[in-house]
Amino acid sequence: MPETLRITDLADPEYTDAAKAGFQMIEQIPFDLSVDGVIAAARDQLDQEGGSPLFEDEAWNERLRFYIECVGEDAHYTTMGRFNTYNSLVRYLVQRSRLEALYAAHPEIDDLEIERPLIIAGLPRSGTTHLLNLIGADPRLRALRRWESQEPIPSAAARAGTVADDRIANGQTGLDQIDLVMPLMTNMYDVPNDGIHEEVDLQHMCLSSLLMAAGQPVTRWMDAYFEEDQRPHYAFLKRALKALQFLESKERWVLKSPQHLGWLPALVETFPDATFVCTHRDPVSVFTSWITMTVYAARMSRQPIVFDEIIPHAEKLQKYLLDGVVRDRSVLPEAQTEHVYFHEFMADDMGTLERIYDRAGLGMSDAARAEIDHYIETHPRGRHGKVVYDLEGDFGITRDAMYEVFENYMDAFPVQRETPNA
Repeated sequence: MPETLRITDLADPEYTDAAKAGFQMIEQIPFDLSVDGVIAAARDQLDQEGGSPLFEDEAWNERLRFYIECVGEDAHYTTMGRFNTYNSLVRYLVQRSRLEALYAAHPEIDDLEIERPLIIAGLPRSGTTHLLNLIGADPRLRALRRWESQEPIPSAAARAGTVADDRIANGQTGLDQIDLVMPLMTNMYDVPNDGIHEEVDLQHMCLSSLLMAAGQPVTRWMDAYFEEDQRPHYAFLKRALKALQFLESKERWVLKSPQHLGWLPALVETFPDATFVCTHRDPVSVFTSWITMTVYAARMSRQPIVFDEIIPHAEKLQKYLLDGVVRDRSVLPEAQTEHVYFHEFMADDMGTLERIYDRAGLGMSDAARAEIDHYIETHPRGRHGKVVYDLEGDFGITRDAMYEVFENYMDAFPVQRETPNA
């Protein structure tokens, strides 16, 4: 029976000596979180690698400037938070530069097709990760590994075999750093370095991924994101997938992100032959779990941790997504869409999977069934310990109040209300 865990230091984190030493070390590292600083660091890395010129684009630079400006408005963002943002932005620019160099060397990539992908769209904590891992266990399907989502394009030298490809090791180092500061994150989000991750990480290369607003309350940036036409950025996502298809080809892709709920028209326009899987769960249970994980993760980058700054942002993010799926659900082609309800999925995950496979016209091979059965057997729910989620006890919010916030979604879809920690 998995251990039950209660996080008692959400508002006032307790750090190990090793974590404190890590924070102190970061304080001694010089870095420049500015447009010029990010560009200079990316250029230096690319010069050392050789083979990929710096991607230079005024529109990209303006997006970078705006994001850094919004991050800078957060008075409680720590040096560690700013340092991690700086490193991430440098990595995004290096990866974009590598992508453009790969296309320049191999223009035939643009002729590739992303055919009939399976795309999962659903809120965080609604079963999307488990479903993605089940489908991704099918050896015929191409899925994005966590380390690959962080660094999708190898350097030119690594592709040529003249240096080792260090992307897997880099991914593990990043996870080790997270585990040092947030040892219970695995209990809430169990995705190892070689586990399957979200493809919208690829949109970091064009600085338009909702994940950029999920880890910290950059609400002004998030509002601008939802006001912008995201179709060009979904077209970029497809372009990035083509590059990965070129580097490692398989029969079909399986993709997943909560972000897609807010952009169903762009998603369908970009991938018209896809099978769309929409997951649904009691939005208050989702929010309870999501806000706990978000506040817990804030210890990586914020001090003090002020609930009144983090909670409204997370609530607004979830409402943007739910309002999107309610508003645009009619664009989903009925013959290509499967709606998955959490209580049914948890009761019969293999039956749910078989319905999705039928919808996708993807036969369940013996090899696929064996791999999926193995994954189910080795990854029981809560295998690292079950975290207790308490909306009222931890945050002073009643479930009834949150049901009012998400009322339009409850009216549109027959989700089943849950008891806390069901």
